[in-house]
Amino acid sequence: MKKFKFSLQALFDYKITVEKMQKAELKKAEQALTELLSEEKRLLDAYAGNEQSLQRILEANSNVALALVEHDAYFRFLRDALSVVRKNIVEAEEVVCACQERLIVTMKEIKTYNKLRDEQFQEYKKEVQTEETKEVEDLVQHVRNG
Repeated sequence: MKKFKFSLQALFDYKITVEKMQKAELKKAEQALTELLSEEKRLLDAYAGNEQSLQRILEANSNVALALVEHDAYFRFLRDALSVVRKNIVEAEEVVCACQERLIVTMKEIKTYNKLRDEQFQEYKKEVQTEETKEVEDLVQHVRNG
C-alpha cells in the first residue's frame, strides 16, 4: 500500500517558515511602536511637569523673566522632540500594518494549502478504499473458485 504524500508539502513547509519569520517581524515592529509610545508619554509627562514648574514660579513672582526664558527653551525642546517621536510613531504604525497585512496573506495561503492537503488526503483514502475493496473481492473470488 502506498503512503500518503502531499504534492505541495515543500511549498507548505516554506510558507510555515515564512509565517514564523513574519510573526517575529511583527512582534519586533510592535515592540518598536510600544517603545515610541512610551517615549511620547515620557515627553508629555515632562511637558506637563515643566508647565507646573513654570506655574509655581509665576505664582511665587520670583525672577519671572529668567524662568520664562529657561522654561520656554525647554518647552521648545520638548515640542521638537514630540514632533520627531510622533512622526516616528506614524512610521512605526505603518510598519506594523504592513507586517500584519503580509502575515494575513501568508496565513490565508497556509489555510489554502491545508484545504488542498485535506482534499488530497480524502482522494488518497478513496483510492486506498478502492484498492482494498478490489483486493477483498479478488480474494473472495479466488476462494470461491479455489
